[in-house]
Amino acid sequence: MRKFLLIMILIFSLSFFAGCTRQDIKNLDADDFIMLSLDISSNGRIVQSLDFSVNSERLSNLGSDEEKLTFISNLTAAVERLRTEFLLELTILYIQNPSEEYKLNKGVVLTNAAYSNESDSVGFNIIFTSIGAWNYYHNSGQGGGDDENKNIFINKNESIGTFPFSSKVSLSEDETIYVGDRYRLQYLGAAQGLSFESELSRLYNPVLLYNYSTYYSRLHSDADYQFVDSNGHSHHLWAVESEDLSADNKILIYSYQINAGYWYLFILIFALVFAVILYCILNYKNIKKYFKCKIKIKNRKIKSL
Repeated sequence: MRKFLLIMILIFSLSFFAGCTRQDIKNLDADDFIMLSLDISSNGRIVQSLDFSVNSERLSNLGSDEEKLTFISNLTAAVERLRTEFLLELTILYIQNPSEEYKLNKGVVLTNAAYSNESDSVGFNIIFTSIGAWNYYHNSGQGGGDDENKNIFINKNESIGTFPFSSKVSLSEDETIYVGDRYRLQYLGAAQGLSFESELSRLYNPVLLYNYSTYYSRLHSDADYQFVDSNGHSHHLWAVESEDLSADNKILIYSYQINAGYWYLFILIFALVFAVILYCILNYKNIKKYFKCKIKIKNRKIKSL
């Protein structure tokens, strides 16, 4: 049941976009990235986040320190507007079905958009304080894109979803854009009016990352990178270059569930068959003698007739 719930959480996270920091990324060479992520803890706490790398070193090379600070301020304001969109969505969901237990700033808490000097990124978190709060805002009791492949010994629970950045949002009645492209434009918009606006537009080609991490280590996926962090959480990290973004980008996650009852039955039958074979081998002479006697008795009966 717990494994199924983890998969369901992943499915619904793809429709409610969620980073870990730069130092959590291993074996990945990405100066520019935008990351959406989901982290599930064993205590039921679930954190979604959005994170934009800044690449301060490049900004320093392109412009003055004052312009770099202006860019970071502009980017923080843009990310704060994205945070407000999430907040409004959560507010609408709450109004539709009010619950004191799961109200804003209790069941779910949003941090402010802020720049982190340690990770050189701008981002914010959406913290669901319990699985109940997550289910309340995501209605996880409804179906998702999961398939189940069964045999008598093992079940494979498999879920396929759209890569979050490949989802589309509407700009107008007749115009849509990929989430990844929209976020890319948010970053470039922070350079508007600055001396390096044109050069940054030419250089900026971020890697789009989706990071799914969980305390449950037995989940499998087709992620591009997998690693375990210092907290013991298993990370599944998908990476797509901006220029390769399309509706065909997918995410696959799956787990196996062993049917213990059938395995026990199989082991029991195997043990019985093995015991019978072993008994026959060890008592071969006695068994052979027994059947010879049976044949002699049968032959005598036939002759007497």
